[in-house]
Amino acid sequence: MIRWLIPALAVSMLVAGACRGSSSDESVSDLPDKGNESTVQGVSLTPFDGSDYDPAEGLMAPSATGRDLLTGEVVNVAPIGQPLVVAFFAHWCPHCQSEVASLTEWLLANKLPANVDLIAVSTFEAKERGNHPPRDWFTSEGWRFPVIADTDSLALADAFGASSVPYFVFIEADGTVAFRLSGNLGPAQLVAAMKRLAGTSI
Repeated sequence: MIRWLIPALAVSMLVAGACRGSSSDESVSDLPDKGNESTVQGVSLTPFDGSDYDPAEGLMAPSATGRDLLTGEVVNVAPIGQPLVVAFFAHWCPHCQSEVASLTEWLLANKLPANVDLIAVSTFEAKERGNHPPRDWFTSEGWRFPVIADTDSLALADAFGASSVPYFVFIEADGTVAFRLSGNLGPAQLVAAMKRLAGTSI
């Protein structure tokens, strides 16, 4: 759809501010986690390469279930009556650290659109790469949204097509993919994208 088209230059700049992760070739269909309780359902999206044409747009997004690292409550990663943004971060990635810090700071004085939900996924976990464990990182930053851990086999990253982080999947209320973005967005761009997703004026 035309309203989701993003200029190639902007996409290139976004992808440049990203950390590469490694994902498995395992297919996604109710994959259990090897080290936590997260599970994934549905058909995986193609890996996002940042090009103008995204074959995932309009397709049904996968869903996932896991426990919030901050509260221990069960979180369903799927739209519940309104659009959803799924944000992927890695604890060791400097771009993710910057993104989470700037977003949480911005939220001290502002709010995200009320008609859009936001859920984070902690992925590409690597104890040896610092800033570990992810729960402590999100807590110290003051993150206020649900965040679940990816599986040891990276089932969530694979399912949603994440090959680098920060990475965002914007999902319509009906569960279909509206668009995807990779790299540092910053609060202003993220909120603008969320408002576009919700169909509200910027």
